[in-house]
Amino acid sequence: MAFKTILLVMITFREHLREDIPFRVKWLNNHKAVLYAIHDPESGTTLEKQELWFKEYEEKLKKGIKKFFTILSDNECIGFMGLSHINKEVGNAKVFILIGEDEYRGRGIGRTSMDYLINFAFKDLGLKTLHLDVDKMNTPAINLYEKVGFQELGMDGKFILMTLSKNAE
Repeated sequence: MAFKTILLVMITFREHLREDIPFRVKWLNNHKAVLYAIHDPESGTTLEKQELWFKEYEEKLKKGIKKFFTILSDNECIGFMGLSHINKEVGNAKVFILIGEDEYRGRGIGRTSMDYLINFAFKDLGLKTLHLDVDKMNTPAINLYEKVGFQELGMDGKFILMTLSKNAE
């Protein structure tokens, strides 16, 4: 009889903090992490660029148009996710997830993270619609988004545009 080892981890989320900048630099320079996640995966980043980004993020956070979270596994930072282009008047936002540590991809953390974001957006912020774009080659992400209810709207170059309405969740 064969036995399967199951590794249980505790996935939690917290506000994205300035102290996460070194992780952002590491993850955004990890080719495997950004291959399908960002529009220009070859661009890379620096500590200085991320410090500037964080300063701009804090301003957008104050205005209520961005909200990011750090993803933790047993209190170890493994990625980040969030909502951008938040428009409470219209009731929509753009959503994304980036699992930065290679060994944590493909383990259901994206699903847990997306469930958290959807709940936060619809229940805490009162939004009605979420949007995302996903590289058409990123089959695992596309499958995840379809499982949680996102529907394809069309294509924009190599990206599939998808949407999720509160009624459809």
